[in-house]
Amino acid sequence: MTQPLEARGRRLPFAFTALDPRIRRDVVYLEASDTAQTFGILYRPPDRDPRTVVYLMHPRGEFTRHYVVPGLTARGYAVFGQNSRYLNNDTDMVHERILLDIAAGMRWLRGQGFERVVLLGNSGGGSLLAFYQSQASRPSAARLSSTPSGEPIDLASEQMPPGDLYIAVAAHLGEGRFMLNVLDPSVTNESDPASYDPRWDMYNPDNGYRPFPEPSSYDPTWLAEYRKQQRERSLRLDAIAREYLAEHAYFRGELRSDRYAALPAATRSLIVRRARLGRYMVIYRTLANPAYLDPSIDPSRRPLGSIFSPGDPIIGNYGYGGLARVMTPRGWLSTWSGTSSQADLPETIAHVKIPTLIVFADGDCDIFPSEQREIFEKSGATDKALVTLEWADHYLNPVGEEGRGQADPRERLIDLIVPWIEERIGEP
Repeated sequence: MTQPLEARGRRLPFAFTALDPRIRRDVVYLEASDTAQTFGILYRPPDRDPRTVVYLMHPRGEFTRHYVVPGLTARGYAVFGQNSRYLNNDTDMVHERILLDIAAGMRWLRGQGFERVVLLGNSGGGSLLAFYQSQASRPSAARLSSTPSGEPIDLASEQMPPGDLYIAVAAHLGEGRFMLNVLDPSVTNESDPASYDPRWDMYNPDNGYRPFPEPSSYDPTWLAEYRKQQRERSLRLDAIAREYLAEHAYFRGELRSDRYAALPAATRSLIVRRARLGRYMVIYRTLANPAYLDPSIDPSRRPLGSIFSPGDPIIGNYGYGGLARVMTPRGWLSTWSGTSSQADLPETIAHVKIPTLIVFADGDCDIFPSEQREIFEKSGATDKALVTLEWADHYLNPVGEEGRGQADPRERLIDLIVPWIEERIGEP
C-alpha cells in the first residue's frame, strides 16, 4: 500500500494553488474523430512513471484543475483532467458527441503506455463517464447510432477503450434527471416567464412555502403530483424542441427538392431563410425542487438551499442565468431533458460492469440519498459499494461545525478511494 497523506509528518494541502511544484504537467491537445478539438493536462508524480491513471471529465466544467489532483499525485497516481468541446457553454451540447472527446482522450492515454484507467466521475462527470463506459463496453453494432434529436452518431466505428474501474463522487443522476427535479411545473406559458399556476408553485405559501431561512413544509400528496407536473412540463419542452427540428428539416428538404428552382423568387427566398434559421429555446424557472427548502424530503445533513442560488433558491429560479436557460432544440433533448436524454445514469450504470464505487456527500444540497441508492441498486457491477462521506457538501467542503471538526472531506476522499483502487488493480 502507498503511504497515507500524513506519512511525511505533515498534512498535504488540497488547495490546487498549493500543488507540489515538482509534479510533472503535460498540456495535451486532442482531436476527436469528428475533428472537434479538446485539451487536457496530465499530472504525474516527480519520481515515478505510474502505470495507472485516473481520468476526469465534466460535460461543461473545467476539470483540468480538479481537487483530487494533489492527493492522488501524492499517492503516486497519474491524473488526466480533460475538458470537453463544450467547456463553459452547454447551449448546443450533444452528450453523444462528448463520447468522441472521451474516446480521443482514452486512446491517447493507452498510447502513452497506461495499463489501467480509473474513471472518476464527479458531479455531472458521474453520468457522463458511465454513459461512455456503457457504450465502450458494448459490441460495436450494439452502440447508439443516433442522438435524441435524430442526428446520426457513428459510435459503431469509434475506437472506445473502456475503463478498468468506475468511481462516482457526488454524482447526480444525469443532467436531464437533475433538470426533471428542478423544473418549475407552475409555468403555464413558455413564452411568458412570469406565468404560473399557483397550485403547482413551490414558492406559494398556500402550498407550504416559507421564506428562507425558515424551512418549508410540503404535503407528500401534493409533492407526488408536483413531480408528475414537472414531468409533464419536460414533455411539453420536448415537444417544442421536436417541432422546431421538424420545421427546420421541412424547409431544408424544400431547399433540396427538385421543385425548388421552379418556385417564385419570393417563395425561394422564404425557404432559404427558414432552412437556415437556427431556433433557440429560452427556458425559464429551472430551480424549483421542494427538497431545497423542506429538509424532511429525502433527509440528509444538507443545509437549506441550492449551490445554484445564494440563500433562497427563488432567486435562482427567477433571476438571470440559470440551468438550461438558452438551449438549441438538439441540445435540450440530448442534455437537459429528463424525458429524452440518453445520458441517464440509472439507465447507463446498469451496463457498467467494472468494479464500481459510489461516494455520497451527505451535506450536498443538490444530490440526495435516494438517488445514490438508486444508482447503487441499478449498477450492473458485481463488485460495487456505496459509501457516505459525512459532513461534506457538493464540492467536498465541510458542512457545519461538525464538519469543520473533522479532517478535510477531500482528504478523507483520497484516504477512501486509494485503498479501494489498490485492492482491485494494485499500486499505481
